[in-house]
Amino acid sequence: MKQIFLPTCLVILIISTSVSAQDKYNRHYNDYNGNHYKTFYQSNSLAYDLFDDYEFDNKFGAYRFLPTSQSIRYNRVDALFVGVGSDFADPHSELLNISGVDFDGFIGYSTGQKDWQYRASASKAFGDWLLFGGELSNSTATDDHWRTGLSENSVTSLVAGYDYHDYYRAEGYGLFSELKLGRLISLGASYNYTTYSSLQTNTEYSFFGDGNIGRINPSIDGSVDRILQESIGIQFSLNKQGYTQGIITSKLIIDAELSDIGFSNDFNYNKFEISSLNYLKLDDHTLFKLRLMAGSITGESPDFKNFALGGIGTLRATGYKFYRGNRMLMSNAEVVFGDLWNFDDGELEIDGLYLTVFLDSGWTDFVNNSSESALSGFDSFGFKQLTHNIGAGIGTGFVRLEVATPLAGSEGFTSLWVRLNPTF
Repeated sequence: MKQIFLPTCLVILIISTSVSAQDKYNRHYNDYNGNHYKTFYQSNSLAYDLFDDYEFDNKFGAYRFLPTSQSIRYNRVDALFVGVGSDFADPHSELLNISGVDFDGFIGYSTGQKDWQYRASASKAFGDWLLFGGELSNSTATDDHWRTGLSENSVTSLVAGYDYHDYYRAEGYGLFSELKLGRLISLGASYNYTTYSSLQTNTEYSFFGDGNIGRINPSIDGSVDRILQESIGIQFSLNKQGYTQGIITSKLIIDAELSDIGFSNDFNYNKFEISSLNYLKLDDHTLFKLRLMAGSITGESPDFKNFALGGIGTLRATGYKFYRGNRMLMSNAEVVFGDLWNFDDGELEIDGLYLTVFLDSGWTDFVNNSSESALSGFDSFGFKQLTHNIGAGIGTGFVRLEVATPLAGSEGFTSLWVRLNPTF
């Protein structure tokens, strides 16, 4: 009982912080008059003019198994990638609509890899509650979009030589569906047939400074550079669109990637992730933000599927992806002091200069995967094992400076970050 008590309590905490929005909604739904609930419009918590129309919070956007890519980007494996398309940035975008079927995607050329890449999706909606679709892909992808935004990473890579993402090639197809149960609850499911391939670094060029853009792009696994995987994806989300009532906005998403269910795969594993974003307006000048994440992998997964904490957007006073494992817990707590406005209209914005103080906490570990339970292995976790980073920042609507340092007993070093679009 003691072995599962702590992780069970954490899961309950994550869910309870998000369920509050659902409870409020249920109490007021029958007398909804158009003012009780507003959409939390911005994709990455604070609205920054530079990237509002080009960023996409894939974790809480339209359900898709593969992460979102962009048709114009710069990184160390693609160098300059130039394409045209919708970037999957808007679930209601219509690059082409034929008889009620929506087509989205992009096609473009990678100057680093010297090849053409594409992503294409077709979907059909039945009212506002059900959607079916399919997707084809042959493109560079990354799972690190939650650390730093796609546009921000392209800018820092090209200008300063800092590329904070790791990449792989995803080629294959998938079928997906999404069912909406009321305003706040949605269920997604997909079948995915994907070939993952390792990519090498193809450029070290940047306008100013050497940065880290010359570092080796890691292979997808230490034993192979090409993996064929079939999987079933399942997603449960609560308040995914970010409806706000009063002073609270709360989102929850639970993802499951099931590869160990009878498929003939190169790797047999199941991966589970929980993410929660929570925002509480304390007064007109103070905002409390909390991101909670937990993850577990059963079976044997390739290296690039394992969890990694450290560096930008995670534990900000720790080396990049310093902590790795098949079990993960993380929290980012932050208080923002500034002139908040338009919160009640669903647009959380900062007018002018603002200050922040934050606490990052995290833990990862590799545990024996002989058990098929996603909760197994958390018995090795204790609160004394958490790594803690504290820090402060100052920012405007365009740029933000952060200084982070490890607490006593935690590994790491004092770090300075220049952020353009923080991702939570």
